[in-house]
Amino acid sequence: AYMREAAEVAKNAGTDEEKAKNGLTGGKISTPADQLKLPKTFVQYMEEHSGLRNIVEEGKGKLQWERDIPAAALANLESLAASDFKANLGKIIHDIYQTAHTMFSDMPQGDHKKRAKYRFASKTLMRILPNSLKGEVEGLIEKKTITLDLYEILGQCTWGQKKEV
Repeated sequence: AYMREAAEVAKNAGTDEEKAKNGLTGGKISTPADQLKLPKTFVQYMEEHSGLRNIVEEGKGKLQWERDIPAAALANLESLAASDFKANLGKIIHDIYQTAHTMFSDMPQGDHKKRAKYRFASKTLMRILPNSLKGEVEGLIEKKTITLDLYEILGQCTWGQKKEV
């Protein structure tokens, strides 16, 4: 709201001289960023709109940085991992990525989406690892022998058994 209000003021506050110097066709003004002046600071704006502070305080605990895996998908992955983890590993990875593709379908293509899906895959794999492998992998991550990287976790689960520092 603060930025919208400031933008509206900046858009309409141009003098005739500024309009001639920075004017665009259609009547808009393109003022260089170093010449923009805000009518009041953000602190002053928040003092005038004190009700916004309550909204911010109420919403603080509700921030969610990561998306939850659907319960049905998690149950499917857990059952695959519990029956025979190594034999089902290909299907597990396929299903993790299929779930990630569905969960992040609202994001535009690009690096941000790719990283989100990759991070989701790593954390989901760690979540469903059998206890024997989970303890081993967590120990290696804690010792900084490996990182919480999908391919390092997979490598440890397939080839790197009993890898020590």
